[in-house]
Amino acid sequence: MATAPTTLVFDIDDTLYDVACGFTTHRNSDAVYDFMVKDLGFESSAAAKALRDEYFARYHSTVKALTVAEAEGKLPEGACFDAAALSEWWATRLDFERYLKPDEALNESLRRSPLTLVAFTNGPRRYAARVLEALGLRDLFPDERLFAVEDVMPACKPEPAAFAAVLERVGATAEEAIMVEDSMKNIRAAKAIGMRTVLVRGRQGGDDASKAAAEATKPGDAPQEDDPAIDVVIDAANELEAALPCLWQTPAVWKPPAR
Repeated sequence: MATAPTTLVFDIDDTLYDVACGFTTHRNSDAVYDFMVKDLGFESSAAAKALRDEYFARYHSTVKALTVAEAEGKLPEGACFDAAALSEWWATRLDFERYLKPDEALNESLRRSPLTLVAFTNGPRRYAARVLEALGLRDLFPDERLFAVEDVMPACKPEPAAFAAVLERVGATAEEAIMVEDSMKNIRAAKAIGMRTVLVRGRQGGDDASKAAAEATKPGDAPQEDDPAIDVVIDAANELEAALPCLWQTPAVWKPPAR
């Protein structure tokens, strides 16, 4: 018999909001390139983009990408990357209200959930809290159940140590936890350690140009729905209860639909 689920672990970006809304492109393009030019001394946005894209493809986290790039001597001479400075930059300069709106269907569904709700992002903490506030979800993910990249460094998703650190702190085993993600790298890593997985692929037939622009900022990580690491595929997080009503039972059980 399958282990009873106790814990829902949600990625934040492109998972709790739709990938096509424009926010990811906003965050991962000029907003980060401007930081790299002004705070780290890159000569141009093009130079910042080239380095950020190279390292992000390896680490899937801007914080870890720039941390490793500094250690490898790839930042401009004299530059010193401060993760807290990037967190502050994003938290105070991004236009959250323009792109992110509460999804009442999702919010009401999560408030009914009998499971422990956890948020786990490769973004920095203050930024992550601002996203959750804009989505009307901050109270569902209090500090002790909100994990940002600072909480698991030097690891980050998709490294197994990052998942293990979060699960240990919330008192769940991998077999008891379900990872809800947009990232194929993270889906595969979660599955490899024994977690169940739900891929949020983004709404179909929506703003395809915005979706493609967002995916382009995350090289090598586009959804692959036929991947055996995926247990369930949904378009948006607000479809989770309809796809897996078994998780809203008391006690909750794991009965994924046939794929």
